[in-house]
Amino acid sequence: MSSIPATGVHKLPDTDYFEIDLPSSSTTKSLLNGTNAHLAYERANPRGENDAFAIGAYTHALLLDPKSIDDGFIRIGSIDRRTKEGKELWASAQRRAESTGARIINDEQVTLAEMMAQSVYENPAAARLLNTALEREVTVIGEIAGRPAKAKIDAIYSLAGANMIIDIKTTESASPQAFAASAAKYGYYHQAAWYSRLIRQTSYGECTEFLIIAVEKTAPHLCAVYRVPQIAIEISDQKLDELARRWWAVKEGDSTGYPQTITELEPPAWWLKNSFTID
Repeated sequence: MSSIPATGVHKLPDTDYFEIDLPSSSTTKSLLNGTNAHLAYERANPRGENDAFAIGAYTHALLLDPKSIDDGFIRIGSIDRRTKEGKELWASAQRRAESTGARIINDEQVTLAEMMAQSVYENPAAARLLNTALEREVTVIGEIAGRPAKAKIDAIYSLAGANMIIDIKTTESASPQAFAASAAKYGYYHQAAWYSRLIRQTSYGECTEFLIIAVEKTAPHLCAVYRVPQIAIEISDQKLDELARRWWAVKEGDSTGYPQTITELEPPAWWLKNSFTID
């Protein structure tokens, strides 16, 4: 898809969504702590999908759009790629994936994804959100910093006239403390602000909450549902315009890295505090 869809909510397959070359929460995330040079390198050298991504994508499909599994995934069973037959089967699967846009997944990964999906549906709060969602797997097009931007939202839920954004995350730990740290580390607060800004420009208007369904990757695959604090969304929203402008600058050729002059190194606040503490 070369053209940019109009502002609003759209149903698009993943392949069409990823072909839309617009800033998103995921493609601006590296700019939170990195330079334009980091993003420029990422754009020039896109990373292939790893096993964790395939498992996460299959889990999302099970929870949000099971009908998409047949066309969206190539199940290869157990292939020993050390053997001639295994190499041929793998090469064949790769060719099919390249021509169709489907993802390759093996039996072990399918089983893991199915256990995570089951755990989500065994959580009453998560099951209620997903079973009664207004929309699932939708693309949202809007503007940030006066130029087009995009997002792919897992689900939108409505309660008593208030709309909420739902996002599903697979994680090492879904405990409150560990997942709060993961949210900061992996840019989930940034994502919440990005989605909230864009959905506000559609017919849905203001979404009152951003909820995350977190499910652990390892047994017993515990699941929890978290509400992103509004203060975290508001703080993150203040950075969106600058990040979007930098994304466009990179697309237009700016690959600025670190300063090329000698720079004073500023010790972090925690180090200063610990170093000058008097007993």
